[in-house]
Amino acid sequence: MAEKIPENMVLCIDASRSMYRSDYKPNRLIASINALKKLAELRLEQDPNSAFAVIKFSDTIEKILDFTGSVDSIHSSLNSIRFGGNSALGDALGLSIKIIIAELRKVSAKVPKILLVSDGIYTKTEADPLKMAQLAQGLSIKIDTFSLGDAGSTSILRKLSDATGGRFYYTNSPESLLDSARSLAGDNIKSFDTPSSEAILKNPAFLRKIAADTLRVQDLTEDQEQRLQQLRGNVDYKKCSICFSDTDPDTGGTFFLTGRYCPNCHTPFHIHCLAGWASSMGETSVKQSGTCRCPHCFYLLRIPTEVQQVRKLRTLSSTTSKQIGPKEPDNFPARAVNINDLGEDALYNPCPVCSYIFEPGTEVIECGNYDCGALYHRECFKKLINDQCKSCDGKLTLS
Repeated sequence: MAEKIPENMVLCIDASRSMYRSDYKPNRLIASINALKKLAELRLEQDPNSAFAVIKFSDTIEKILDFTGSVDSIHSSLNSIRFGGNSALGDALGLSIKIIIAELRKVSAKVPKILLVSDGIYTKTEADPLKMAQLAQGLSIKIDTFSLGDAGSTSILRKLSDATGGRFYYTNSPESLLDSARSLAGDNIKSFDTPSSEAILKNPAFLRKIAADTLRVQDLTEDQEQRLQQLRGNVDYKKCSICFSDTDPDTGGTFFLTGRYCPNCHTPFHIHCLAGWASSMGETSVKQSGTCRCPHCFYLLRIPTEVQQVRKLRTLSSTTSKQIGPKEPDNFPARAVNINDLGEDALYNPCPVCSYIFEPGTEVIECGNYDCGALYHRECFKKLINDQCKSCDGKLTLS
């Protein structure tokens, strides 16, 4: 029996008004839902290690099911989809990419894929579908498409599949739609050139792109009174899970200053202790990327660039470094710049505030710390506490 490659597949289904047309009996949406049910049933029967998430899009975009291998859950989520509004195709692809990135950060990540089911009729939204396809291609995410209706209106779907190396299925009836589902259900057969999840995740530059930023103490609450208590030192913080102390062994500072939390499981640690943990890990590609796995849940985390630099300097130095107490943050300029001027890689770096990746042509605010260079949406930049960069803690002044 042929070996299967487990996949994490996002079922991204169009629920706009045009999917109410009855050229597919009883209508396009119901025919699509039936095909996706069959796809999930057959795939999970052949490969129980695959998983599906479900996104529906019309005027609004909604994730109605996270990745699961439960056929009943998949059927239930598909049955809950209702018609309405226009088709925000680009935004739906953006959300699909976001939830795939979150899944790729987990240690048990599978090969990612998006299945887009639509008639190709969409309205212009903030996210250009073709730009989203370019982002997907850069993250090794293939977009397969099931097209419904006239061939002319589905050309955008073919372009999305071609751009990412995915498969394009043209259908003209409920029967041909079901045939496409059966075909896709069994196409995850391992071949000589089929990338595994390990192959996708071994590139250090790729790991750096998808790694999550750790959370500071003040990021865990929006309550201003709670923050005031934190600043006054009246809150009992959890101790670092690596050194088992409130005091940072590298800086002598309190947990409030250098403490961080895993965004996935909220395990606490000092950022310098986490960097030391990263240095001790055996995964070469992870160490080279400036990332590490959470000691508790193994979620992929980004080590701030400035912390990496400090550790490198200490390694090269022949003198014993002395502990220093907390100091005022360094001041750095910040500038507004078009994301297109920063190169293609900048598009894949998530904003430290909202964790969304950037769309082409967006104006962003860049941290002026040469060793940091964090990028923010303009509205997210306004949310920084005391104008301090979330990546390097430098105080930023927008020029």
